[in-house]
Amino acid sequence: MLNEDVSNPDGAFQHEPMRPVQAGEAAEIQRPKSVDNAFWASIASTAIASVATIVTVLLDQTWLERFARAMLADTGKRATDADLATTISMARVSLGFGIALFAAIFVLFAVKMRAGRGWARIVLTVFAALGVMNFLSAVASTGAALSLMWSLAEIAFSVTAVIYMFRPESSKYFLEHRKRRLARRSGRLLP
Repeated sequence: MLNEDVSNPDGAFQHEPMRPVQAGEAAEIQRPKSVDNAFWASIASTAIASVATIVTVLLDQTWLERFARAMLADTGKRATDADLATTISMARVSLGFGIALFAAIFVLFAVKMRAGRGWARIVLTVFAALGVMNFLSAVASTGAALSLMWSLAEIAFSVTAVIYMFRPESSKYFLEHRKRRLARRSGRLLP
């Protein structure tokens, strides 16, 4: 916040000094075990999803060849074996980078959730719900295919994380973090 009554010799405004921390504010909010469990379940879900994508996509030479041939066919030129090999390599690198990026983003969401950020809890919940719907539609269209076991494990950990994130002690934890952030923003002292 700016203190409009105080300016430096150049006429520019100076920031107010931070207010002192009150005794009640200094105490760290005790994180319940359910939030830690939700964190680790989210990490497990992300790890399983990453490994599953690597195994089912990046290591599947047949799928990669079909994918590369489709990409080369879209160019309209006749593709050579060298073009096919280059396209497969580029697809592997691109997909590997994408997997790492999405895994990092989900780990970030899990870390922010563990730190008491309610928005991260909601984001993880929405992605878990989307994952459940995707899994159920895959089961409905293909039956209980063996290839869906990766998805089943991922969804089991995602749903476990959601259950832990919304337990009463977890909800109190997120509410307390929100109260403190709002109090800090408004400059009010906590009781």
